[in-house]
Amino acid sequence: MKKLFKKVYIEISNVCNLKCPFCSPTNRPQTMMTAEKFGEIIKQVKEYSDYIYLHVKGEPLIHPQFMEILSIAEVNKMKVNITTNGTMINKVKETLFASKAIHQINISLHSMVCLNDKEKEIYLDSVYDFINDVSKKRSFFVSLRLWTKNKKLNETILHYLENKLNQKIIISRKSIMEQVYLSCDEEFSWPNLSLPFVSDTGTCLGTRDQIAILANGDVVPCCLDAEGIIKLGNLFEENLTAILAKPRFLEMKKGFENRKIVEELCKKCSYRLRFEKK
Repeated sequence: MKKLFKKVYIEISNVCNLKCPFCSPTNRPQTMMTAEKFGEIIKQVKEYSDYIYLHVKGEPLIHPQFMEILSIAEVNKMKVNITTNGTMINKVKETLFASKAIHQINISLHSMVCLNDKEKEIYLDSVYDFINDVSKKRSFFVSLRLWTKNKKLNETILHYLENKLNQKIIISRKSIMEQVYLSCDEEFSWPNLSLPFVSDTGTCLGTRDQIAILANGDVVPCCLDAEGIIKLGNLFEENLTAILAKPRFLEMKKGFENRKIVEELCKKCSYRLRFEKK
């Protein structure tokens, strides 16, 4: 039976070990969701989606209970996508390969802008060792992600990969290795209320294809509401079914269906304009 959402974002931590310029810092208190709380959330989320994305803000791989969190997802037959800066990838490599829950790991390669030249070399070698193992084991997919803005860094990364793989690499939907893909996307502004008005018409994937759950249990309509401005409820205080039946959620959903933007934050979000092209 088809479930309500294609995916649910779960932020197991809003704490990160880097300060990347393309990821705006959160003003929320630093929080790590315990494995116990994660388990409580999964029991509810699995009724609404088969896929969870461990992402909103923060670096999931630094979570001290990361192995236990993956085990909970596996027991509940959830498919897991992970977005990471990649700095910790080889330290948790065995945990990742041991998990049957992981569907895909997204590595933001532009995170290396935070590193010095020596650290960048170590970082790229570490990522390459990991994807080389992935291509052999074929346990899950990996998406290496670039941003269009920093062309010089993209050239450095492409040159490195081409030397390692001894082949010309073109960024496309085709794999560069078995199970490994390279993509490039435009940078965007994280929506906030101080941004200029964009429009009050249009649509979005929020409430339709996805919702997000922040590390403190707050439920928001999409993965870009990183400050919890459109708080629909809190899963540590009420159940998900009740939250999705609230007028605020239903009004947002109906508005998107009718190309009407209801929430002030959404009126200032330029990211949703991407969906107008499809």
